[in-house]
Amino acid sequence: MATKIVFLDCDGTLTTVKSSWEYLHRRLSLWKGNADKYQALFRQGRIDYHEFCRRDALMWKGLDIDSVESVVHEIPYQPGARGLVRSLRAAGVITVIISTGLSLLVDKVGRELSIDLCFSNDLIVRDGILSGEICINVDYDMKGPIVRQTLERFGLAFDEASAIGDGEGDRGMFEEVGLPIGFNINGGSPNFPGRTVYIEELHAAKSLLGVI
Repeated sequence: MATKIVFLDCDGTLTTVKSSWEYLHRRLSLWKGNADKYQALFRQGRIDYHEFCRRDALMWKGLDIDSVESVVHEIPYQPGARGLVRSLRAAGVITVIISTGLSLLVDKVGRELSIDLCFSNDLIVRDGILSGEICINVDYDMKGPIVRQTLERFGLAFDEASAIGDGEGDRGMFEEVGLPIGFNINGGSPNFPGRTVYIEELHAAKSLLGVI
């Protein structure tokens, strides 16, 4: 069955940086000895994802949104990202970004690549200043429900859907589509569905998806 919709991760897939959160912390000299501790606590299971994000966002409280956006917008596209999305759109394929990253980046990518739908996490802004709060729209390892809801919205089937991602957080997304594509994952992942196809360059996805 032809692919009619493709779900895309953003950080590390459409862009070259694995985490827009970490990138912003590093550029603001808030990573080492600060935000890296929160990441360690989350990975150790000592805090949940919402608390992890809350602590991260609180570190940016009081920052001017324009300055923060200018830093996040430095993040470059992955080679082949623009061409892949352009080919998908030319073929009439619906494109959807689902990212646990920051909407400051995801919304920019969505606009520039003319993505149909974007789901990501929002930093709260009041009067042009970050409030230190975060609205979690995409929970950790919970991309699957968003895929299911989107397929229902468009009346599309499992076999008409594909997804492209680069990390373990994309497992839920992969489980809900007929063609999961793991990008730049050395040696694959035992946690992904057995039907997952692995690629090292984004342009290689075109032939898998039947677009040129």
